Amino acid sequence: MTELSVLIVNYNSWRECAQAIATLRQHGPTRPDGTPMPFEVIVVDNKSPQQFPKVIEAVERELQLLCEQQGDDKAGVLILHDENGGYSKGMNLALSHSRGKWIVVSNPDVLFGEGMLPNLQRYLENDAQAGIVVPKGFWDTGHAGHLPPNTLPTLGDVWAEVIGAYSSRFRIRRVKRLLKRWQAAWQAEQPLALPMMSGCLFLVERDYFESIGKFDERYPLYYEDADLSVAIIKSGRTITQVPDAHLVHFVNRSGMSDLETMWARHKESRGKYYRKWYGVLGKLTLSLSNWLLKNKTLARFRRIHPREPYVDLGETAKPPKLKLPRKCERYLVLMSLDLRFFLAAGIYGSGDEWTPTKESFDVFVNANFFFCVFDLSNGEPEFLGTWRYYCMSHLGHEVPRAAGGKASGENGGEAS
Repeated sequence: MTELSVLIVNYNSWRECAQAIATLRQHGPTRPDGTPMPFEVIVVDNKSPQQFPKVIEAVERELQLLCEQQGDDKAGVLILHDENGGYSKGMNLALSHSRGKWIVVSNPDVLFGEGMLPNLQRYLENDAQAGIVVPKGFWDTGHAGHLPPNTLPTLGDVWAEVIGAYSSRFRIRRVKRLLKRWQAAWQAEQPLALPMMSGCLFLVERDYFESIGKFDERYPLYYEDADLSVAIIKSGRTITQVPDAHLVHFVNRSGMSDLETMWARHKESRGKYYRKWYGVLGKLTLSLSNWLLKNKTLARFRRIHPREPYVDLGETAKPPKLKLPRKCERYLVLMSLDLRFFLAAGIYGSGDEWTPTKESFDVFVNANFFFCVFDLSNGEPEFLGTWRYYCMSHLGHEVPRAAGGKASGENGGEAS
């Protein structure tokens, strides 16, 4: 009998989804005595525009292999939804078709590593205070690039974004505060309570998940994890990061396949989140902040530009190489798609330069990247410089130059 259900919502991520299921078959859940735990995978496709037979067949094949492995013809299910009702609605649909006591909510663009699920399971089983448990996230298979823990959106964060747009000094101070919080999560060797979970993967007990309302289907994309985090905290439970559970997450592969829809739904979800939890004040705050960030007359006062020294590495299909101003016993490279660095991956290193390994570079996408380096040799982070790099490679393959030869994102990350 199925004891654990893995729920996946797919949108244009067929290849990644097939890969995720393949790694899950290799590294599945276990019971407390170490024996394999019977599990199932429910995949809901949210009416992906990209319907290529070969990649769909790859997902179906992995699900069929799972059925054979589990000796259960219902252990692998693909539901081709007739609408794209959003991530939350897709997840709740998958949940309605699941049978397990334990629920794993997962993105399709992840890899299940050895011991990851069992480590999450053992912690959740033994801590009655934990509402959900999450792994440490990495953006590369070598576990070198740390993914940042999410920051729970508040009214204060809205105003911090606005003030940061007008004051470089304030923005830098905020990045340093975020950096301390991120490093605490990256370096944690004990279970760590977080203010917010990431919806890319978490483990929860079914009865508890249903008791707090599951996912709120009013969110078409994004902010459903922030909303769920608030519900968990209000229920008196914790969101706990388990240090020895490691997840590789390739980040937003579905969203990047349809940027226009992604940003439209992000904006809609953001508005609904602030209206739900902050009422009229939340609505007014968003309206005023958007005006301050987009008003053309005030544009000359906004200070969205890199902190000196600034190095432009140009547009190339070769890996970026950051030459540091001095040799460091230990440094930290922050990598972000946004010049504000309010959400950035972190990579530790030593020496006087940094470049990603081939393994890491193969997961880079065709986009504008910003790097910010801090020297950690003396304990406190000391700023060394900012670099900009436009990647003309996508997942290991060189891509042609855009029409007109101009890279996207060259405005330096103007707040929106």
